[in-house]
Amino acid sequence: MKKYLITALAIVSLAALSGCSLKNPISSTGTSSSGSIWKSSDGGKTWEFKNKTGEKTTLSAVDVLSIAISPTDSKKVMFGTRENGIILTKDGGENLEATSFTSGKVYGLEINPGDENIVYASGVWQGRGKIFKSQDFGKNWKEIYTSAADGPLVISLTIDRNNPQIIYASTSDNQIIKTTNAGETWKNIFTGQNPVLKVAIDKSNSNLIYFITTAAIERSKNGGADFEDLSKLAADADKEASNRDFSVVVTDPYNGNWVYAGGGMGILRSKNSGDTWEKVTILNNPQNFPVKALSISPANSKEIIYGASQAAYKSADEGINWSTSQFESSKSVKVVRYSTADPSVVYLGLSK
Repeated sequence: MKKYLITALAIVSLAALSGCSLKNPISSTGTSSSGSIWKSSDGGKTWEFKNKTGEKTTLSAVDVLSIAISPTDSKKVMFGTRENGIILTKDGGENLEATSFTSGKVYGLEINPGDENIVYASGVWQGRGKIFKSQDFGKNWKEIYTSAADGPLVISLTIDRNNPQIIYASTSDNQIIKTTNAGETWKNIFTGQNPVLKVAIDKSNSNLIYFITTAAIERSKNGGADFEDLSKLAADADKEASNRDFSVVVTDPYNGNWVYAGGGMGILRSKNSGDTWEKVTILNNPQNFPVKALSISPANSKEIIYGASQAAYKSADEGINWSTSQFESSKSVKVVRYSTADPSVVYLGLSK
């Protein structure tokens, strides 16, 4: 019964996000209590909010769903939002600007690791989930995928850092689609019983991929040709947990075969491609406040940042000790990303 309840809640949540919603104007008079874009310049120890869009205009009503950072310049960042399309900064957040991206909702956002001008984004246009591609850092976009009918959303995009021609997209109608030619053509590699929330690719092995639904974590060792359910193996790491839903899955950008899953069980980590898992002891109670965002430093696997509710937690020793940061906001941490160009720089987004 619990599994069905979790699935139903997930579908209701996704349905609430669907539909055609054009960009709203960026609002003014934002404050620290309403800021949704945050930056750390010391690896997540301290944070400052970024909301300036002009001489006298600041952000207030923006909800951040996704973040993409230039692979070569930590100051060039794109933020995908719930209703305001893509917001761009080229100076590390000192100035933010709205772009002409077609969709107001931006769930997935990825920058080609070998060419910052090539950007992929997923959104909703005229009621349908779509994927768009830009080859000039967001100035112009072309559609490269569309759902068959109104309703299904493209929830996430994941680009292969070793081969940027390969991109995975997950959908609200329980599918994973894959392209091996940078979006020219796509194929369906998985159809399940629950919406697929996120796909992650191993740092050193492009054939080793993982994905999560709210109720399961799965693995493929052959690039999506076959999948196996790792949920029981992961659950063995914390048999007493009553909330076993997953919210995020990430692979370690420094060590191959390391993968993390976060959610109602807190944080679980595997150092052998998911064969066995260990529980990472965190500060907050994940049964009440599940882990919703998670990122590992690309320069040091010991450095971990996770977000739960209105707080971010940073560890420099693989999760033994944590420092904390509180965000004065009614919104919750949705996404956190380290810069690969400068791992001391981290960006974080809040959403309602």
